Amino acid sequence: HRRLEIGDFGLRRLIGGHVEELRELPPRLIRPHRTARPDDIIDLYATSRGEGFGAEVKRRIMIGTYVLSAGYYDAYYRQAQKVRTLIRRDFEAAFEKYDVLVAPTSPTVPFKLGDKMSDPVQMYLSDICTIPVNIAGIPSISVPAGFSFGLPIGMQIMGRPFGEEAIFRTAYAYEQAEGWHNLRAPL
Repeated sequence: HRRLEIGDFGLRRLIGGHVEELRELPPRLIRPHRTARPDDIIDLYATSRGEGFGAEVKRRIMIGTYVLSAGYYDAYYRQAQKVRTLIRRDFEAAFEKYDVLVAPTSPTVPFKLGDKMSDPVQMYLSDICTIPVNIAGIPSISVPAGFSFGLPIGMQIMGRPFGEEAIFRTAYAYEQAEGWHNLRAPL
């Protein structure tokens, strides 16, 4: 049984000895959207996705489909695979030293609902801190970590492949020690 090392982020000081003491996490159930009365399995998928995905998600799916289309495979996808390998190697090197890594979830505080709809590039930039995790294929969780100007700040905890238990334990210990998850931003 390996002891969790949080790294040079001061998190150990914040959560004290809680990381090693946790044995069980509270169960949480997340259910994706599912259409109410599908006619068949094809209708279930098509309708659920149509109802459950917002405009931004649909836009990103279309961009991904375009990039993978014939003629663009070599220009984009093959090059992206090479970059992915480099990013994954960087994470592997970090996980030789630490069990989890901690970083901001977003470079800015949240913007007002609908604020960036006319500027997709600004919306994409708000994901810049979580993109490397997705590219490398490692697990991550975002937890509340404070407020700035009354708006919430997120902290992501990243773990090695199939290291969900370590990130869940760390996130739970942090939430119990800090209590940010109990506070709400004023609307």
